[in-house]
Amino acid sequence: MKSAHKLVLVLTLLALFSRSSGAQTGFGRIGPSGAQVAGAAIGVAAVTGVVLYVTLHKQSITGCVQSANATMSLMDQKNNLNYKLVSTTTEIKPGEHVKLLGKNKKDQDGHLIFRVKKVKQHYGPCQP
Repeated sequence: MKSAHKLVLVLTLLALFSRSSGAQTGFGRIGPSGAQVAGAAIGVAAVTGVVLYVTLHKQSITGCVQSANATMSLMDQKNNLNYKLVSTTTEIKPGEHVKLLGKNKKDQDGHLIFRVKKVKQHYGPCQP
């Protein structure tokens, strides 16, 4: 998420510094200046980058899979948050140390859910 904030800051700065200048008087050039074209190209590239990052980026969590009441969960090692796992894959088994790719969301009660898209890495059994 920190990189997304940096990207928004960069886009804001680009928008501020690529403002169009006032109209030219006399028999000058017709059309946008080179700086305006460059600013527009940078803006288009930045927006394209943001869209691609948001649509293609998969989040990951790493930890030990636990099972209770027929529900699997995982506590992420990075932030110590506990996620309920929602998966259609049978590769995930309780007691395994894994890295999972997918999306995290909150349910209606505010509990964290991780929708597993792929098992990225198996690290073996969990250590006690």
